[in-house]
Amino acid sequence: MSLRNRLTALHGADDDAVAAFWADVAATGTPVVEDRGAAGTVRVTFLWRAARARAVHCGIARVTDRDAWRTGLMTRVPGTDVWWLECSLPDTLRAGYSFRVFSDRAPRDEDFAGRPWERRDPVPVADPTAPAPPVPGVGGATTTELALPGAPLPGLAAAAGAAPAARGVTEHGTPWGTAWTWVPEGASTLLVLTDGRTWTERLDLPRALATMDLPVAVAALDSGTRQERTARLGGDTGYAEFLADGFLPWARGATGVDGPVDRTWFAGQSLGGLTALLLATRRPGAFGTVVAQSPSMWWHPDGDRTPADMPALDERPWIVGALQRPPEGGSTRVHLHAGTLEGTTAHHVGPAAARLRELGHDAVATTFTGGHEALCWRAGLVDLLRRALGGAQP
Repeated sequence: MSLRNRLTALHGADDDAVAAFWADVAATGTPVVEDRGAAGTVRVTFLWRAARARAVHCGIARVTDRDAWRTGLMTRVPGTDVWWLECSLPDTLRAGYSFRVFSDRAPRDEDFAGRPWERRDPVPVADPTAPAPPVPGVGGATTTELALPGAPLPGLAAAAGAAPAARGVTEHGTPWGTAWTWVPEGASTLLVLTDGRTWTERLDLPRALATMDLPVAVAALDSGTRQERTARLGGDTGYAEFLADGFLPWARGATGVDGPVDRTWFAGQSLGGLTALLLATRRPGAFGTVVAQSPSMWWHPDGDRTPADMPALDERPWIVGALQRPPEGGSTRVHLHAGTLEGTTAHHVGPAAARLRELGHDAVATTFTGGHEALCWRAGLVDLLRRALGGAQP
């Protein structure tokens, strides 16, 4: 019996039938994915348990957020505590999602003005099958990773979550701020990252790499506050040169991994992706592989631009014109990676890759089904390393 039919059968059901339904759901897990077809989509049903709620919202990054937030409002099975939302989604999608319970008022537009799937509301409820307690106002859960069957490394989150925490992550005070290093046994490749706090604390990249049996040492530098991050990573600031000339030598010494350049990687995301592109062209001999994930193609040195000012399809982003051949020459492998759900970024990485190839670099632009989101970047980066170094498949 399909889940839709089971939900229909719950209308007016007694408490024992509802309890049996939740027990089955707890055993099989949520969300429920059905009907993977030739059209490249799957039917995904999200479930939440709340007896005393006026509304429940399932926020899926770039799917049921912002202007489309009403499509994330869940339906209650009459007379029960079962709330459900059925979506037809690309089977290659990876996204973060979370639930928000509205107990004493209806949802409003202003509740969804930012990135609701990343909110940390007052009362977290981690298990969608457990009865949600009555809460005042709005309650929500922390972000959960959704990776549908065709997404890169669909089992990564589950495998990493079940693995023991990676040992040996070390926090350092440096002249440039906090940095984190991790050196697994037998590490022969060095990966340098910006946004170190995100990668080590929120995304737990060392654990994901350990799950994949990848002998990769990590040196990740904190990018500071939002304002500091914009000042450092925003395009033509000299930060790319600093990473090559200052932080990379420190990282080699701190990790003890000082191998050939083709075993030295850099990855940057969003504004860090912009820095990655400049690094590839201004210091082509520093890193053998540079990964630019969802680079901020909207950025311009006039300082007045925001992500809402993304160039149109027929316009050239500033960064493309800023990519120039250095006097000493040299080439780098460059991977540009952007999501199909993040506006025109996926289009603009193509001309950027073409420009890099004109300058003699080995550059390729690829897309993933998802938005401007760290969960997509983690899977994409780990997958690139796995393909290059030969790691496990979760």
